Amino acid sequence: MNWYLFIFESSGKRAVSGVLSWIIAVTVALSAMLPARVALAEQTGTFTGSWVASGKRQAFDFLEGREVGTFNLAGNVSLKDQLGEIEDFWAECIGLTDTVAGDTVRCVWRSLKGAKVYSVLSGRPLEEGVKVTGEFVGGTGSLAGASGEFTFTWTSTFTDQTQGVFTGHTTNLSGSYRIP
Repeated sequence: MNWYLFIFESSGKRAVSGVLSWIIAVTVALSAMLPARVALAEQTGTFTGSWVASGKRQAFDFLEGREVGTFNLAGNVSLKDQLGEIEDFWAECIGLTDTVAGDTVRCVWRSLKGAKVYSVLSGRPLEEGVKVTGEFVGGTGSLAGASGEFTFTWTSTFTDQTQGVFTGHTTNLSGSYRIP
């Protein structure tokens, strides 16, 4: 004799409904213990903002007529439109300048909550009035996998050649991004 026939025959419909209730309760309880899967949609967008940065430049003794050196910059990036869900970053950049070969610059923007977005800059990043192009090449936290591009032009700069100090300000920082 099958167990379900036995239950039905011995206790009637009430026993069957009790067993079904128990099976449903166990299924719900086990389902609640399974890890939840969150499906997030890709984020894309554009942003505009400003950047104020300062830092130091260290010149190297190199060939005559060829300026070579390293620099580091740090400062606040304040966006009018969010990058992901973030509006304010602390940006730090390190670079190698060479008036013949060009500049190589790497930056990390950090949010107050610890998410980071990494970028590579091209152009002459320490000169007023020169357009600089950046490319987002990755990130962490809520910005993991970030890609995109941005541009800016330093609208005002101050350089103290004797101290190697640079300060720059731009109000035309703009770009687009994609976060998978």
